[in-house]
Amino acid sequence: MARRVNGNLPAEVTSFVGRRDEMATAKRLLPTTRVLTLLGPGGMGKTRLSRQIGQLVSRAFPDGVWLVELADIQDPNLVTLSVAEALNLSDETTAPLPRLTEFLANKRLLLILDNCEHLIEACATLVGRIIATTPDVRVLATSREVLGIPGEQVMPVPPLAVPDHDVLGDSDALQLFMERASAANPEFKLTAGNRAVLTEICRRLEGMPLALELAALRLRMFTPEQILHRLDDTMGLLSAGPRTAPERQQTIEGAIRWSYNLCTPAEQRLWEQLSVFSGGFDIEAAEAVCELGSGSLIDALTGLVDKSVVMQRYDGDTARFSMLEPIRQFAADRLRERGDAPAVRGRHRTHYRDLAMRGQTAYWTSADVAWFRELSREHANLRAALRSGLEDDPLETIATVTVLRPFWEHNRFLSEGYRWLTDALARNPEPTAERAKALSSAASLAALLGDRESAARLVAECLELAATLDDTDIMAEAALDRSLLAFADGDRERSLELGRQSIDLAAANGQNAIEMDSHAFSFMCAMVLEAPGRTELANRFLELTTASGSHLLGGLALWTVGINHWRLGDLEASAEFHSRAIEALALFDRCVWLSSAFEGLAWTVSAGGDHLRAATLLGAAESLQRSTIRLAHTITVAVGDKERLKVRDALGEDGFRSAYGAGANMPLNEAIDYALGRTTAPTPAPEPVGPKRIARKSAAAASETSLLTRREKDVARLVAAGHSNKRIAADLVISIRTAETHVEHILTKLGFTSRTQVAAWAHEHAL
Repeated sequence: MARRVNGNLPAEVTSFVGRRDEMATAKRLLPTTRVLTLLGPGGMGKTRLSRQIGQLVSRAFPDGVWLVELADIQDPNLVTLSVAEALNLSDETTAPLPRLTEFLANKRLLLILDNCEHLIEACATLVGRIIATTPDVRVLATSREVLGIPGEQVMPVPPLAVPDHDVLGDSDALQLFMERASAANPEFKLTAGNRAVLTEICRRLEGMPLALELAALRLRMFTPEQILHRLDDTMGLLSAGPRTAPERQQTIEGAIRWSYNLCTPAEQRLWEQLSVFSGGFDIEAAEAVCELGSGSLIDALTGLVDKSVVMQRYDGDTARFSMLEPIRQFAADRLRERGDAPAVRGRHRTHYRDLAMRGQTAYWTSADVAWFRELSREHANLRAALRSGLEDDPLETIATVTVLRPFWEHNRFLSEGYRWLTDALARNPEPTAERAKALSSAASLAALLGDRESAARLVAECLELAATLDDTDIMAEAALDRSLLAFADGDRERSLELGRQSIDLAAANGQNAIEMDSHAFSFMCAMVLEAPGRTELANRFLELTTASGSHLLGGLALWTVGINHWRLGDLEASAEFHSRAIEALALFDRCVWLSSAFEGLAWTVSAGGDHLRAATLLGAAESLQRSTIRLAHTITVAVGDKERLKVRDALGEDGFRSAYGAGANMPLNEAIDYALGRTTAPTPAPEPVGPKRIARKSAAAASETSLLTRREKDVARLVAAGHSNKRIAADLVISIRTAETHVEHILTKLGFTSRTQVAAWAHEHAL
């Protein structure tokens, strides 16, 4: 049964002000439409409103409310992948849309697509497809432009309410202004003396949230009268904006420009150059990319933070900075006007190329944890650098994309990596060693994605090019690609033969990463085949990773040794190595191999007779399967299916299902603690024995909650809470008539005649 969750909605760090009418309208519209678009210009508060609506209606969506932030996505081809990523869905196909719609087919959830305007066609196509292929998924979009698909309900997001000219009362606009003003200057208060001026500021800014927030922050340095006086100049700037643009858009442009004009020349220059970053940046990146001449970057950045142009937060002990998207876009326009955009983009590209190229050694050494974490943190910037690089410097960029292959593979970005590689290959047709390496990397990702035809074509071209160039360095990697391809074709013996060939070639050429990768895959092939030499492969793999200090490949090596000990019946050693593997792999946020380590530990404890713990670990592993690439999952299943049947037979169907469900419902951190013996699994509540029954007309057993559908159970819970049909309809985002029908069905199925009986039954069975 699906759990009622809030999906991935983040917690808000500032209060939400006003929008009562908009919230009520959205709640009223959602039951009657599959697609609701919050429409308005930048800075109108659409993002905050969409999240608040998601929180409000979350009870109506048992499978959660899921936020997909698109502001940092520039490539339309990444929209579907971003939705899948937000849903924690595996990146396991070169055609992700069918996989996504298949996953959503039986889900009742709300998908929030935030900032669609720059990807409007891709968003419209995706939403149209989702709506056409799923019965119970609703979409809440925020955009400056309508999606333009059939059935779309548009809800304009207006400015916050401001007082009438002849009324000095409170309003949502004034409340927002004062809350942000108090945060900026705790000593500032609303008084009878300044109320009129503050109200006029709200009126002049037309109740636009971003403009109000920017103006409120100026109270750190100006009096309300000074702000109001400067707004005269701001309004004058608005007339210079595009006449065809909406008036509110001109106003928000003016508000941002006004903040820009308050900055020093160094701050303005830095603000412009910071616009090349996507998804945030740290001090080191700013220093590498931005040039202020004789100006102090630290002083200018401090000034921008103080003026709330740049927001600061901490990622662990590291300060990280970002800008709101309208503010960043404003600065990007100024950078282009100044003519500095190409040079700044070039420095940005160089900085993130240097980060990527660290992987030549970081991937297979003790630097892997830091490298993978930084790549994850800078993913949006990497995308921006690759995008500009393919336009401006494709030969350099193909090398950058290629060296990121471990990131694409191990962090569940297979489809995205494959797309970058194929784009880079298309822009670099010349016969170079860089192209040969990219062909090999693309082939491996295609094979892991199960795209046999593309993998075969890419491998063949790689080998042909290597022969033309007399490039022997690529042969070890090409042999591993061919091994993956042979496995995908079902030729397991040939796959193992090529894997061993790759090991020998890599060892001879000092190619440490390929040698380790080849050991990992060769061991898996040998396990599936039950071939000789498994112990030697596992032990040598562990020797290599121990010498290098690798954590990721080291964790994978620990898993192989653990599996080998399990195979040989040394359960104590197997449990130890699997626990060490989980500890190592848990250092990586998105590691694809963690579920495999959980499965291996489950097989081990099952062999020792602890079937309840084994079932719980299998459930936890299953919840991580979305993070497992298709080919790895195939290998695990080849060994693991029979082990799962043993556990199921030992516990019985009900016992297995209960323990398995407890494991599957554990959050990742809790699952890791449980696997490592730090905590115990939650014990499912036992079924009540001989419950006291309520008299009813029919012979239906009311104790059997399975009589009701999932939606009817939701309604029964609300009936037990004393809610009317109208209230139930509002909470579940359904019509009143539908609520009435559900209640009638519940009464009929349970043989009851009153809501009181339903309420008592629900309480009795802890519904």
